[in-house]
Amino acid sequence: MDISVILCTYNRSDLLARVLQDLDNSICPEDMEWEVLVVDNNSSDATKSVVDSFIRKNPQRFRYIFEGRQGKSIALNTGVESAHGNILAFTDDDVLVDSKWVWQLKRAFDEFDCIGVGGRIVPLFTTKPPSWLIVDSWQPFLNALVAFEFGEKFSALRIPPFGANMAFRKTAFAKYGGFRVDLGPTGKNQGGKGEDTEFGLRLLAHNEALMYAPDAIVYHPVEKGRMTKKYFRTWYFNQGRYEAKTVANIPEQTTFYFGVPRFYLRILIDRVLLWMGTRDKLMRSSCEMDIYKKCGIIRELLSSKAP
Repeated sequence: MDISVILCTYNRSDLLARVLQDLDNSICPEDMEWEVLVVDNNSSDATKSVVDSFIRKNPQRFRYIFEGRQGKSIALNTGVESAHGNILAFTDDDVLVDSKWVWQLKRAFDEFDCIGVGGRIVPLFTTKPPSWLIVDSWQPFLNALVAFEFGEKFSALRIPPFGANMAFRKTAFAKYGGFRVDLGPTGKNQGGKGEDTEFGLRLLAHNEALMYAPDAIVYHPVEKGRMTKKYFRTWYFNQGRYEAKTVANIPEQTTFYFGVPRFYLRILIDRVLLWMGTRDKLMRSSCEMDIYKKCGIIRELLSSKAP
């Protein structure tokens, strides 16, 4: 089989129905073999009924698996193990999928010698953004809104793709292992993150080729609740916790104060002073997000040392 689309879901049956309908409407070459594998991560709503309705309509296309162990990474790994495709594509249960998305992912693998592909993720605003939220070009805001945009042409990726729109050859998982189960959302911690980008970073660290596919598009709705400063503060705090688990390299001779590397405290103090001293709105926003991220790093470092 050419492609397996793996979609993990948890108590979002109404949104799930929408994305499954998008996938059912996909435009693909007739000779392309592909499937949609829904991994139900212990949902208590109508998720199974929704998936069953699509299976009845197209049993060759849709499959359902129940994974009772809570955690998105666990569900993702279950999907990887159960998938039939040579290429494994991943998306989320709250997106809108372009009708040519699956086909364009396959095209990228056909045209380029790569192990993974990241597609375009376009934010779809449900209400007008507030005046302070810069959404056309400022990357710190776009990252938190799950935007992934690198123009109109195929290009090599130097950063990992996002989980809402990424695909890898199945051999990548056999070679480099699955998604880290200590990362990503769980039932109790829906703010957990990073299981997707960590896998991409792992591949890049081994000099594997990743490509950006501009025409493999999904649209990510941005609800009103995501356009608040509270949301961005929480997002960057959780980003700091993720970075502490994955990319925070602490030299052996580092001095610690109260269990925290001195250089993190120094950076935090510098950012606070800069935030207090500038009137530039972009600079204040940048400093504020960096403050919350550094607080997240420190919080995770302290948690990891707790008995």
